Amino acid sequence: MIGEQIKKYRVKKGLTQEELGNMIGVTTQAVSKWERGGSPDAEILPAVAKSLGITLNMLFGESDNIQSLDDTLAEEILSMEHDKGIKRLYSLIWKIGLGLSGMDTYKKNVPDSTMGVFIVDMPGSLDSDKKAFTDGDTAKGENDYHYYARASLNEGMLDAKVDDDFSYIFFMPEPKEGYAKTFENTEELQNVFSVLAEKDILKILFFMYSRQNLPSSSSLIASGTNIGIEKVEMLMDKLCSINLANRTPVFTEKGEMKVYTYYNETVITPILCNAKELMDQKVIHRGVWFDRRKPLF
Repeated sequence: MIGEQIKKYRVKKGLTQEELGNMIGVTTQAVSKWERGGSPDAEILPAVAKSLGITLNMLFGESDNIQSLDDTLAEEILSMEHDKGIKRLYSLIWKIGLGLSGMDTYKKNVPDSTMGVFIVDMPGSLDSDKKAFTDGDTAKGENDYHYYARASLNEGMLDAKVDDDFSYIFFMPEPKEGYAKTFENTEELQNVFSVLAEKDILKILFFMYSRQNLPSSSSLIASGTNIGIEKVEMLMDKLCSINLANRTPVFTEKGEMKVYTYYNETVITPILCNAKELMDQKVIHRGVWFDRRKPLF
C-alpha cells in the first residue's frame, strides 16, 4: 500500500526514483524496492512524506482529500487581501530562504508592521542600527543606510533587500548543469550590457514604461525625453535587438511611421535593482551566509 502511494505521488510530483532517493538519502534501488511492494523503515516515513509534499495520512492511503502543505499555503495566501497576500508570500520566502541557508535566526524573526516583512532578529533594531551608522553623517543629512541579506550555497543563492522604502528577494536555485553552462554565451550577454550602457537608453526605457505599454512613435519618445529623433530611432533599434522593445510600421497619408511598444519590464527591473545594489555605499547586512564549496562558474 505505501509503495503504491509513493509511486503515485512521486510521478505526480515529476520526480524520478533517483531524485526522490537523493532527497531522502537512500539509493534508487531502495525506492524501486518500496514501489514494488516493500516499505520504508518507520523512522524515515516523515522524510518520505515531506519529499513528496504530502501528509503521513496520504502516504498510508488515507484521506486523499487532505491537502498537501504546498496547496494549504497557496490557498492561505490566495484567500488574503492582495496586499496582505504579497506580504505573506514575501515573509515566507524570506524565512525559508534563511533557513535553507543554514541560519536558524529565521525561527526568531518578528514581523515589522511598517514594512510588512520579517527582519532577522539580531541585536539592536533597524532604527538603532541606522543611528549607529549615521551619527557621523547627520550633519550632511545623509542617513539613508539600507539593509541587505545574502546567502551563497552549493544549491543556489539568495539576495534580498529588506528596507522600509523598498524590499525585494531574488531566490535562484542553481541549474543542474551549473551557472557556467547557463551563461556560456558571453558575447550575447555582453551585447545586452552594451545596449543598456548607451547614454540616454534608461531615459527612453523609463519614458516608455511610464506609458503602460501604449504604442509610442519616435517623435513622441523624442518629445517626452528631449532626445533628438535620430538618436531615439538608433537607440530604439538597439532596444529591439535585445527584445526590450518591438517595432511596428504604421502607414499614414504622410507615409510610413515607426511605432514602438516595450517588452519585458519585469526583466529589466531586477537588473536595475542589482546595479543599484552594486553602487550602494551605505549597506548594513542583516544576514550573510556563504557556504558555497565549489566555484561559481
